Amino acid sequence: MRQGIIKQCLLVTAYVIVAIGIVLGVVACGQDEGPFSPSGQDPGLNEATVTINGVKLLKAPGGLRLASSASAKMDQAGGTISIGDAWLTVPTGALSSGTTITMAHASDLWAYDFGPDGLQFNTSATLTVKITLTQLVEIGVDPYDLRIAYATNGFTNDWQILGGSYDPIAQEISLPVDHFSRYSLCIE
Repeated sequence: MRQGIIKQCLLVTAYVIVAIGIVLGVVACGQDEGPFSPSGQDPGLNEATVTINGVKLLKAPGGLRLASSASAKMDQAGGTISIGDAWLTVPTGALSSGTTITMAHASDLWAYDFGPDGLQFNTSATLTVKITLTQLVEIGVDPYDLRIAYATNGFTNDWQILGGSYDPIAQEISLPVDHFSRYSLCIE
């Protein structure tokens, strides 16, 4: 019971931090125009996102490219591969044989490419990206609008929103994936 109360307190604290950030953002925008520009666009999102095929993809922050790629040999026992604040967890039995998994940052988006191309998992792997409430407030993103999208046809930029759920306590978003593609943080 005590752990439940602690989790509720942490969740309330996260909501308060987000609310304070939103209020400060509204105040900083001035009273004449409110939080939106005359064109109806949120100026913070214009700088933090790029819209491709109707999907608002998050741009990568400057330091995200420091660890640009990684590879890991995995077999039927599964494993984890990570770069920066993102990781892919492959469960036992997800792979039929030994495979070298690669993970790399994709373009200027908060996105990741995985290889080998065409790999299908027997059991879903889990993609997790750590993104703090502070980072989300700074770029004007409501944590409950955060999702993960994927490029349906490799590098053609045909993006579709898959989903995912943001955990304000762990400050991360995760999503089960069945195959390799390019995955990116986005806003729904």
